[in-house]
Amino acid sequence: MDHVKRAIGIIEKIAFLGSCASILIIMFITAFDVLARKIVQYSIPSLYEFTEDYLMVALVFLSISYVYGIGGHVKVDLLERHFPESLKIPLQKGLSLLALLFFAIIALKGWDVTVRAFEFGEVSSSLLAYPLGPAFFLVPLGSALTCVRIVEFIFTGAGKKGERALGID
Repeated sequence: MDHVKRAIGIIEKIAFLGSCASILIIMFITAFDVLARKIVQYSIPSLYEFTEDYLMVALVFLSISYVYGIGGHVKVDLLERHFPESLKIPLQKGLSLLALLFFAIIALKGWDVTVRAFEFGEVSSSLLAYPLGPAFFLVPLGSALTCVRIVEFIFTGAGKKGERALGID
């Protein structure tokens, strides 16, 4: 079981690093584009579309699982604090089941879209006409990693990370 947990952790960290890299790339190419436009009146073609289609998708979906694992997602606990302690953990596990269902649907539908994009050779409508299949693949990848993290939390409590996700410090 430790080997599986370690492998999932490594995949999750690689995905998170991809997310970090995407925000750095967004920052650098946008700054370069602004400077180039001001200095030499040249703009990078299709930069906005590429950022929107690839880099923003990578930024969001490659980091979801990691953020869930450290308990970093927004949590509304307005009503939860009024529940007795004996109900808090079952309530959190029930809500986690709903989150699992939500991300499983995103992963399955995202996979369908990805397969269809590869089958039909779907490309962007921008000047560069780059393939969209790899960008679409990031959606089911990130969602599936999040599903794995949620299942780990539901069945094992996930140690410190899961406790922080539960709000039990």
